[in-house]
Amino acid sequence: MDHVKVGRLGPFPRVSKPVFITSALLIVGFIIFGAFFTETAGALFSFLQNFITDKFGWMFVILMNVALVFCIYLAASRYGDIRLGQQTEKPQYSLFSWIGMLFSAGIGIGLVYWGTAEPLYHFMAPPLGEAETIEAAKQAMSISFLHWGLHAWAIYTIVALALAYFHFRRGLPLSIRSTLYPLLGEKIYGRWVIRWIF
Repeated sequence: MDHVKVGRLGPFPRVSKPVFITSALLIVGFIIFGAFFTETAGALFSFLQNFITDKFGWMFVILMNVALVFCIYLAASRYGDIRLGQQTEKPQYSLFSWIGMLFSAGIGIGLVYWGTAEPLYHFMAPPLGEAETIEAAKQAMSISFLHWGLHAWAIYTIVALALAYFHFRRGLPLSIRSTLYPLLGEKIYGRWVIRWIF
């Protein structure tokens, strides 16, 4: 391992108190807000969702397509040969088992709940046009394919590859902040503000 702080957190890193406390307070705050101020919360979140969709929907579509093209490039280029573990390590699972686990964990439970419900939801209440029409059905299937197709997997893949590379290959903590090591260097271990954010 080529990083000096490999053993800093040990094989089982301790929970970061600032991150845990901040996350817990935010979650509890949202629960209380939604439970006791239901109408206000509904109106606020509907407004935010509509605002983001109307103003930034185009950006999400572009980002999803860029992510997919980037993943295809990584797989087809010389970077596709980089091991996520150490150079001498053997894979713990076969390719078939690994793909089966990824598919089951990443999409299995979602399909159970949303495989039928999501297309029907968008058919009954499409974001554009009239409900329960041929156009609404086409739109519903397009949205479902976007949410459950290769584009969604591309987003998962980019995050997973970054985490796996910096943890298993470079020996950094299994944390989002580790993916910023090329930009921040040792600052990922820095002040408590950095720890809270990353």
